[in-house]
Amino acid sequence: MGKIRTNLVYGNPRYEICAVCDVDLDAAKQMAELYSTIAFQDFKDVIQYYELETNLANNNDSNTANANLDAVIISVSTRFHGDYIRQAAKYKLAVFVEKPVAESPQEIEELYTMCESQGVPLCCGFQRRFDKSYVAAAEAVQQGEIGQAISAHIFFGDSPGPPLEFLITGGNIFFDLSVHDVDFIRWALNDNIASVYAKGTSSSDELRQHNVQDNATMMMTTTKGSIVTLTMSRRAAYGYDQRCEIFGDQGKVFVGNEFDTTTITSNRTGDHWSRLKNSYDSRFREAFVNELNAFVDTVLEQKPWPVAKEDVIIVQQVASAAKESLETDRVVQL
Repeated sequence: MGKIRTNLVYGNPRYEICAVCDVDLDAAKQMAELYSTIAFQDFKDVIQYYELETNLANNNDSNTANANLDAVIISVSTRFHGDYIRQAAKYKLAVFVEKPVAESPQEIEELYTMCESQGVPLCCGFQRRFDKSYVAAAEAVQQGEIGQAISAHIFFGDSPGPPLEFLITGGNIFFDLSVHDVDFIRWALNDNIASVYAKGTSSSDELRQHNVQDNATMMMTTTKGSIVTLTMSRRAAYGYDQRCEIFGDQGKVFVGNEFDTTTITSNRTGDHWSRLKNSYDSRFREAFVNELNAFVDTVLEQKPWPVAKEDVIIVQQVASAAKESLETDRVVQL
């Protein structure tokens, strides 16, 4: 995600890249050379280079700590989010961070409170909020075009699939995958999740030994009575499979897949479509661009970020409930 974000920031005239920071300094230097900026291994070195400590002391009552930096984009493992968010907030840098903001609802609450006290926005990326197909589907539901929502069926097939090491060290399927669609369905239905029941399976001996599930299904009920099923798999062999169907008493709305090309070859054996787009990078690239533009609007024009603190906290609570349900084999009420 760091490479994707840096590439898109570089191509956006509303941004200027001031630095690339990575614990792998060689990787940071490669990115910095590619995008004509400077590289650091430690965020503290960025603080020192841009004299943020001095500027903060001289502008302690201002919402702007310095004239050199406006914001930081954090694309690291979730367990490190809190450290970097706290440093950024201290020096009054606006923050964009990949989902989830933190591993627990309690830490998420604490980080938002800190950023609010420093007068800087904390913006969490849920790209479906910025994807035109998902936005159109949500608007159709919210405007009553399908009547009262009765049920939703969602499928998330990941591609090309993360390495085994990632899954074992922190790739929980509920925290890593489900949160995207849980956030979307809450937003689209304008409703909250009332209960969760989850089951999961492991497709290899290594994953079973570490009690890591790479396939899972969640069945959720909402406070207004809709039933939502979300099925996820870490590896869809045919491409990045993202589908959502919301059924109402007067119609339905469906978000389908995007293909590598729009070419269809027809012959005596049938119609032949291209493969699905390969990964989230190609499927949601336009949404990532829209996210970054919205972040600029939030930082420079004080426009509200569309994903509120309460949304981020509740989504994490739902993911935690799914994990608990899997472990206890029971329905978990929220």
